[in-house]
Amino acid sequence: MPDSLFRQTVLKTPQKSSPLDLLRQEILDSLPEYRTHGPTHASTCYVWPSSECPVGCGHCNYASPLSLNRMTRYSVARDPGPVLRTMNSMGLWKAVLSGGGEPMVEPEFCERFVAEIDSPNLDEIELITSAHFAETDEEARAALLRLVQAWRNRTPDLAKARFTVRISLDWFHAQRIGVGPAARVIRILSEPGLEDVGCYIRSVLLDNDPTMADLAKELGGHLTEMDDYQQRIVIPGGRTVLAYHKNLIIEGRMNERKLSRLPISVPTASRADVFGKRFENAGGEQVPARTYNGPTVVHLDGLACLIDDDGKARILEGNDPGRCADVRDFPDWPSAVSYLYADPLTVFLVDHGPQALAALMGDAFPDAPLAASDTNQLYHLTELLLTTPERRLYAMLRVLEIHLAEERVTVDAALIDRAWRALADEGVAVPDRG
Repeated sequence: MPDSLFRQTVLKTPQKSSPLDLLRQEILDSLPEYRTHGPTHASTCYVWPSSECPVGCGHCNYASPLSLNRMTRYSVARDPGPVLRTMNSMGLWKAVLSGGGEPMVEPEFCERFVAEIDSPNLDEIELITSAHFAETDEEARAALLRLVQAWRNRTPDLAKARFTVRISLDWFHAQRIGVGPAARVIRILSEPGLEDVGCYIRSVLLDNDPTMADLAKELGGHLTEMDDYQQRIVIPGGRTVLAYHKNLIIEGRMNERKLSRLPISVPTASRADVFGKRFENAGGEQVPARTYNGPTVVHLDGLACLIDDDGKARILEGNDPGRCADVRDFPDWPSAVSYLYADPLTVFLVDHGPQALAALMGDAFPDAPLAASDTNQLYHLTELLLTTPERRLYAMLRVLEIHLAEERVTVDAALIDRAWRALADEGVAVPDRG
């Protein structure tokens, strides 16, 4: 199984480019601009202020470290300007502070983000947090009120976006910090004058997990039955809090062996192949680059994107993870997305999604379709498919065949022939070119 995303982007020693990757880049440099491709605006974007998390849950698929103090690395929290400039030119519907790590280890960045993020149609600003900062009522209230003040003091020229706090809480979180911090956040946001601040929970669907019942008891409320992965905690005299459950990702700190030793288990509804049905479009495809996967699934007219804490902008499952657009290197999102769309893989993934790419790669790499059916991580398939230079070059050549037939792009035939020969020399089963 590949390294967690955190280890891939931070801890892995950079390797010298292989001849096949250099050949892939030569083809990319030779391609003219695509005649047609998918949308250029980003309907949603998630930004990671940090890869660090002080909670350290046993199921963290990013294996976020508890501290980055010993590591010297760039973080958007040290230099907010480029990420805000990029996101403010995306045309967003929803802007999200997330991780990776825990956003609230960088509260000043979060406050500035809430105050300054903008797009003409921006509808919602969301903070995803474990609520670890809410160790006491005083600390919780101070942190939340600073965020709310930043939201309410947005200048009149900015979009009138809603503000929502999404709390991550499940059995694994509860083992580390209990349900108390989440309960404090919910109680404070239920106080008079804060009713306009949104709040809901995202959990993990597990058998034998009492966490939501424990939280309801802590709040003096009651928990409704599950319906479409959702429950509600009804609080006397206060708000009703939605709890949305997703599948458990068995990766990073979690594996099947560890899971088998725990008092919880994964129900059928939490398997990725079952849970993923929620995100299929009318054609039965999953295209993460075009989907918002919250409690209510929304198939977007634009892209779903991520900017990690190193400033690398990517389209979710929509580009080669080794070819991202650093927000410090581009003046705005239109120039960054043009760079991403210069890669045929991005054009194909945004159109069809990673499962279609897996099927396309199956002749030479039979494990690719298996990965598409077996992976428990709905938003990790592209990384699984494009792990080696052989896979990256083969996938691009197969995609180019389709795009050439569709007359969407032109390419030097001699260069393509050389690439196929190079793959054959590496032992890859290339298609008959006769």
